Amino acid sequence: MSENLIYSDLNLTESTRPRLQKVTEVQGTIYAEVKVQSLDTNAADSYTLSDRPTASSPPDSTPSSTTYEEALGCPQHWEQNGEKCYFFSPVQKIIDWNTSRKECTDNNSDLVIIDNNEELCYLFSRTRSHYYLLGLKFSKSEEKWKWINDVEHNPDMFTIGGDFTDYFCTVIGHGKVETASCSGSLTTQSMCEKAANILERQKES
Repeated sequence: MSENLIYSDLNLTESTRPRLQKVTEVQGTIYAEVKVQSLDTNAADSYTLSDRPTASSPPDSTPSSTTYEEALGCPQHWEQNGEKCYFFSPVQKIIDWNTSRKECTDNNSDLVIIDNNEELCYLFSRTRSHYYLLGLKFSKSEEKWKWINDVEHNPDMFTIGGDFTDYFCTVIGHGKVETASCSGSLTTQSMCEKAANILERQKES
């Protein structure tokens, strides 16, 4: 046991002055454990005092601080890819294109618009087993395939296959984009997208 002790005046009455319990020295750090009797509760509180930094906190260490950083996130049951969130409905039911779109807009989203090849590859990977309606329809008045944002489809990104006689909507699934009935079918499911939210999260530094 080390005899090199340091005492401190706690300005306590005689009845409540601390009683030394034990003194230990660990790797050059001296600890003194004392017992202080509380006047209010008559319960003994234990304190550990040290005249040097603790062994777990080296003298040259700096305390960690908590900062915040912005990150993109999606609601529960939605999947994030880049700056978008996607909802893939697990329900297979006959639902027409307009109703499918309304389900999306009711959730502050819309049918999917494919903006680039990276997004196309992501959707191909997520729709291997089912067909999902897209926000791409054939405009009879203009005789063009147009997205719901009024942008004309670029055939250089992908080719639309299927029947062009009576099918004026489109689906993505099984590694391709095809025409589909706007009245829906049991093999078609709904899919929505919206911009990812900016969230704040803690960052340890």
